[in-house]
Amino acid sequence: MLVVILVETQLPENLGAVARVMANFGLTELRLVRPQVDPFDPKALATAVGAAKLLRQARVISCLEEAITDLHYIFGTSACQRDMIKIYETPRSFAAFATHALKSQSLTGVVFGPERTGLTNDDLARCERIIQVPVDPNFSSLNLAQAVGMISYEFYQAKTSPFGCTFKVGQTKKADQKQIGQFLHFLEKNLDDVNFWRVASKKPVMWRNLQSLWTRTNLTEQEIQTLYGMITSLRGWVPIKESNKQ
Repeated sequence: MLVVILVETQLPENLGAVARVMANFGLTELRLVRPQVDPFDPKALATAVGAAKLLRQARVISCLEEAITDLHYIFGTSACQRDMIKIYETPRSFAAFATHALKSQSLTGVVFGPERTGLTNDDLARCERIIQVPVDPNFSSLNLAQAVGMISYEFYQAKTSPFGCTFKVGQTKKADQKQIGQFLHFLEKNLDDVNFWRVASKKPVMWRNLQSLWTRTNLTEQEIQTLYGMITSLRGWVPIKESNKQ
């Protein structure tokens, strides 16, 4: 299943248009993170036309972390490349990836930011990959519903003509976002405990980069358990001082 997640959407007409284009391509799961407008706004319902049901059933959630907790793969969207190490996908290459995830019954989410600013770097750091629509660089701004429509269209087409590679996980399975989030909280706490950041003002950027490192890898449940064990073991290890060496 493909989940559409809208963060702080500002215009009721955009909410309605997103619901309408989702219905065009068979998508039914809409989640709204801190929406700035009421999904029951008459303008939103009117713009949705026959897809108003999606607005009535949409989940309203207070934070992105909660919105993605049950998902296995999470993609952010951005009109431009950000200053972080990420894999960038086009809507078509994303669709190839997402259809293979669908075969393994994995849940995939695509996150769209506010109309005026898009997603923050902190939001994108929490995403595994970024989808960027190839457009004229002289006019790269897309309407929210247009962006959702392009990605939904490619996903719908790819379901009938799948292509790309398959991520094989053996006896384990891909970790969902709740497990990844719990691991990231565990990692951050341990780094705080050992004063890893040294200069406090540098922590936000360093932590964002570390989140990007882990979220762009396809961590499995078994690998996360191994990482827990590895970090716990390292915390209990005491290095031998030079003066104690024989």
